[in-house]
Amino acid sequence: MLTRVTIAAGLVLLLAACGGEDKPAEGTADVASLTATSGAAAPSASSGAQERPLERPDATQEEIARMYAVFDGCMEQNGFPQKDGSGTLNQKAAAEKICGHLQPETAFQRSQRLDPAHYGDRLRDWVTCIRSHGIDAYVEDDNLFFESLPAGEDAERVAECQTKAFAEVLEGSA
Repeated sequence: MLTRVTIAAGLVLLLAACGGEDKPAEGTADVASLTATSGAAAPSASSGAQERPLERPDATQEEIARMYAVFDGCMEQNGFPQKDGSGTLNQKAAAEKICGHLQPETAFQRSQRLDPAHYGDRLRDWVTCIRSHGIDAYVEDDNLFFESLPAGEDAERVAECQTKAFAEVLEGSA
């Protein structure tokens, strides 16, 4: 059974692996993947919209948690989820419309959103670098997949390769 892990969840798992946490993710199977999340249409780079916070590959778990706390707090202040933990898709969409600019994104999500013409090349560079370290990864339908989610030093190599492949995005010149 293949398990798809969204980019954000996959990155959190990768960072958890870097942090030495040994707890396996719930519902993981033989194949892990990082896929782009499909939310509401994002504004173009030229629209003047506020830039979303960037989850850098070298960010600590605490830094990422702080970014998500701001986004989650905004979502809660705008009705999702309700105090009892429930919520509808309409409530979520309404809150995301208000808080979307606060939702953290990774370098590859930003590249895909702002520079889709070069995203495929960067993704292929990323997977080529990952494979050069002996980690079994592949690209399918513009998503990165692993035979098993890298941990420890392998997770560090994945992050280093991401930094290399998406350097222009991380520098803000994409």
